[in-house]
Amino acid sequence: MTPILSPDRMGIRDAVRTFAAKRLAPGYLPRAKSSTFPWDLHHDIANLGIYGLLAGDGYNPLDNEDFVAAGVAIEELAYADFNIANIAIPVMLMSTLIRHHGSETLTKEWLPRLVAGETFVAFGLTEPETGSDAANITTTARATDDGYVISGEKTSVTMLSNAEAIIVAARTIRDGDDVGVSAFLVSLDSTGIAKSVVPDTGWGILGRGVLHLDKVAIPADNLIGIEGRAFSRVLNGFDFTRPLLALTGIGAAQISLDETAEYVRQRTAFGAKLAKFEGVSFPMAEHLTKLEAARLICYSALEKRTLNLPHTAEAAMAKWYGPLVASAAVKECLLLHGNYGYSQELPFEQRLRDVMSVEIADGTAQIQKIIIMREKYGTDFVPYEKRSTT
Repeated sequence: MTPILSPDRMGIRDAVRTFAAKRLAPGYLPRAKSSTFPWDLHHDIANLGIYGLLAGDGYNPLDNEDFVAAGVAIEELAYADFNIANIAIPVMLMSTLIRHHGSETLTKEWLPRLVAGETFVAFGLTEPETGSDAANITTTARATDDGYVISGEKTSVTMLSNAEAIIVAARTIRDGDDVGVSAFLVSLDSTGIAKSVVPDTGWGILGRGVLHLDKVAIPADNLIGIEGRAFSRVLNGFDFTRPLLALTGIGAAQISLDETAEYVRQRTAFGAKLAKFEGVSFPMAEHLTKLEAARLICYSALEKRTLNLPHTAEAAMAKWYGPLVASAAVKECLLLHGNYGYSQELPFEQRLRDVMSVEIADGTAQIQKIIIMREKYGTDFVPYEKRSTT
């Protein structure tokens, strides 16, 4: 159950739920074991209007930018197919970054196609040597007379194989001086681009990769936001992607519990249905409660985002706690199905590997806890005060 929903939010929920039950749920497991990106479903989801929810006038099916509605859509998608839901989140993030911070040229070129599901724009922040220490990235963008030249390496780039472009965070050098971290949109067919695949245990249809940039030249119009101000002006998008990511885990865990409830109603052991045993029902009750608590933290953060209120701590809480309890719930469901739960015939082992991924994406649990303490009690609780986490 989500918080009390407005008619608009209920309309989004019902439309996505109907679509997801019919088009996504039946094919979740075979898709999850594939590496082929489902462009047909990507287009269909775009046609529902989901990708336009945060893209502004002309694209948003609602009258206003509503992050709770986005969360409702993501959770409903994840209930049917965790991976499809995680395709939608970067589209929402990229649409907000381009809409609010892109030049007029970039906005006209990319936003309509992105929202229509005709293309995909990836995001490159993490680097091999810095990991979550994003403020100390080493990729550089050297300013030239007509743009920038970017060199460096990005790792753990979601959807790199299927993306047409990427927004890259790079330390910007102008006239020999480091002016801070900026964000740039880079076409992936540019000269100097090389890509390699990172094999994962989940996220198969999304895929991750490593991006190498060797003196990649881009025009000045491809700057996203203000030069040197990416962390303060552009990359605060993490404050809404974190609860959305948590909701993908919660959605996958919720369907796992619902399926397990049906299974233990039917399965007999020692002369009684499994549902009658407290050793079965009590752990499920605990997981339902923890999931509801995590869900409410997510929607609290998204509601504050909608109202333009501070929500960085709540977003970090959602990102730490949601995936933690979701992974535990899916594992419990796997175990309650016995040896069949561990087989590849049922979805639980796949969901467990999928859901564990969001314990890492957008910052690990340790990073989230640093953010929570920093936001609530100040920089005395930051391990390295001269460094910052995203």
